[in-house]
Amino acid sequence: MHTIKDIMLIQDLFKMNISTLKDIATDLDIDDTTLNKHELVMRIYLEKNRFNLETISKIENRILSTKATAVSWYKLDSGLTTDEFRQLIRQSSSFDPFTETNPIQENDVTTIPELLFGSTGLSANGTFLRYIYKSGVRYEPTTTTIKTATKTAIATVYFDSDKGILEIRGDTRKAPEVVRKVAHSLRLQITMEPIKTPFEQEMGTIADQLNGQLTEATSKPELYFKDFSEDEMVSVVNVLKALDEYMQTKDTTILETHLQNASDSFMQGEAIVPFANLVLSGMETVGMAGSSEIRSLPLFSYLNPYLQHQGGFIKFPYVIENVEDTFTIRIGINSKSVVFVSQVTEDVIDFVRSRVII
Repeated sequence: MHTIKDIMLIQDLFKMNISTLKDIATDLDIDDTTLNKHELVMRIYLEKNRFNLETISKIENRILSTKATAVSWYKLDSGLTTDEFRQLIRQSSSFDPFTETNPIQENDVTTIPELLFGSTGLSANGTFLRYIYKSGVRYEPTTTTIKTATKTAIATVYFDSDKGILEIRGDTRKAPEVVRKVAHSLRLQITMEPIKTPFEQEMGTIADQLNGQLTEATSKPELYFKDFSEDEMVSVVNVLKALDEYMQTKDTTILETHLQNASDSFMQGEAIVPFANLVLSGMETVGMAGSSEIRSLPLFSYLNPYLQHQGGFIKFPYVIENVEDTFTIRIGINSKSVVFVSQVTEDVIDFVRSRVII
């Protein structure tokens, strides 16, 4: 049965930081003093069959959870055990993905995801599957012509039988197709649906669940006026100009006049549209960022009621081997996904999964 190290690809090594790669090189007695990162990765990959238990223990928690990992989650309504899941995957494949590698050639890869191989997870209830698909074409100039070559990408699937979820790591736009491929392989009448609930709450709530800080938010105005008349637009601009003038002259006369004009222009029955809404409604996106928690900023508190958040960044602490480190994730409200911006481990992904998703 494959373990995580057996389904490691060269691109996984490229995503590791240089200090981890140097540790692996030392374990393998590779002299790295004259090697750049590219050369170091190539040497390590060629020697991967010599990984000892100490080396494996250092990296198995990181191989499939490297920097810039995008993750989305689906609920698998099947009640399958780990063994049942693996057996169904075997039965739908022309090879045993848990002991062999798909012999498919890169030029034969299409946009339809194909299973490369699978492995056990770090826990008894976990299973990893890795799919390959064509993501584009690259051009390679030669002396007399330009050759085309297939660009491929990898999607990694994690199945947790205890929690009944599928976790898709890779391009979130491809995730639904990968999920359909898994469902087809299982050959069961099952329901798979994206886990949406966590992304329907405030991003600040997600930050609190992780004991973290919301450090950046990208939003759209709550209201959007498509049909501003010229007079309405002028009235808003005049208020802003009058505010600038008041700060210089302290004369409230002009400011009061323009405020009244704007109020009259945007009266909606008995209600008056908040001025903050009027200013924001002319913007396509609004971004706010800080080095730490932005919810404590007065401007964020003032504008927040009039914004629909589309995504943002959260920093949170997590202890690895008795040392507390800080990690950053990017929340995608529309894509229902999380991107792990920092270099992370399986434990960090599990922490986010257990606190936010499940």
